[in-house]
Amino acid sequence: MALVDDNSGPWRVGVLFSQSGVTSAIERTQLNGTLLAIEQINAGGGVLGRPIEPVTYDPASDPKKFRAFAERLFQVDRIRLLFGCYMSSTRKAVLPVVEAHRGLLFYPTLYEGFEYSRHCIYTGAAPNQNLLQLARFLLSAYGNRFFFIGSNYIYPYESNRVMGDFVSQGEGKVLDEIYVPLYPDPKDFERVISRIKKTSPDVIFSTVVGSGTAQLHDAYRAAGFDPTRMPIASLTTSEAEVAEMGAEAAEGHVTAAPFFETLSTSAARHFVASF
Repeated sequence: MALVDDNSGPWRVGVLFSQSGVTSAIERTQLNGTLLAIEQINAGGGVLGRPIEPVTYDPASDPKKFRAFAERLFQVDRIRLLFGCYMSSTRKAVLPVVEAHRGLLFYPTLYEGFEYSRHCIYTGAAPNQNLLQLARFLLSAYGNRFFFIGSNYIYPYESNRVMGDFVSQGEGKVLDEIYVPLYPDPKDFERVISRIKKTSPDVIFSTVVGSGTAQLHDAYRAAGFDPTRMPIASLTTSEAEVAEMGAEAAEGHVTAAPFFETLSTSAARHFVASF
């Protein structure tokens, strides 16, 4: 697969991560990670002696803009490889464009599974790689009464469906399931806190993404809940979201991920220092 029309000059690749919008905090880390990898490859001589040149746009956490920029990258910028997307809704907006142009999308985010495309390399964790392990831990450590809260798009719905199956297999029960807008306001979380107080679960499983994550944790803390007894557990709360909410709001809650910046291996320490 050729990346450009001729065999000279740089390999041009598309990079689509939001630098603004509701999921910009986590997507900026993905953008920086991608640019770091390109920088390191170029420092080592590039690919077949040619450097990689990123062509970047800011889709602002909007699936329609993701699709429009993907079309521009393939039709105008003439790329063949695309690195990008965080929310599954943005991946699903971009993938038909990639397939139509016989390109390749590298998708670096955890996702809900149940999708396959020959034109996509899924490098993030699927439910059998993180959700199952988190469910087993929560059931053994905290109890079997779950409260689900998520952002209103495909990944939270699908993840909650799979988590619900795991909870049922562990003889647990989902007491309630509620969704908030991608751009929530304080009233949305007032409603959530009221429902939590009413149901008194053992665990709150959150698939809230973006800036709403900090709002949820702040509302939880303001309500006086105890994370040692009833934590918020999540796959979508990373170090980027913790930085937004602060240590006091994050302390005591639970997340599962393929990588944490505190890992002590030499490879991890080298990556964190470079990043």
